[in-house]
Amino acid sequence: MSNLSKTPTSWHIHMPIKTLLRYGDKRLGEIVTHPQGVDGARNELTKMRDEGKEFLVCDSSCDNRNPNGSCAGHQVEEEDA
Repeated sequence: MSNLSKTPTSWHIHMPIKTLLRYGDKRLGEIVTHPQGVDGARNELTKMRDEGKEFLVCDSSCDNRNPNGSCAGHQVEEEDA
């Protein structure tokens, strides 16, 4: 018997922090925006990694995250047909 919910769920895209930190400045700057530029992004990603986060969610409005930083999913309201 499956424990999966039949409720439609969506997830925000998230990326591994260790991968982001390996990118050069140009590529990282194309993916992540930060008020203090690429250096600020690297500093924040490093801090997140040091705090035990493994993922960066690509949408800052995500309000349901797993302890590892990834999106934990959001229930989707079904539209009437």
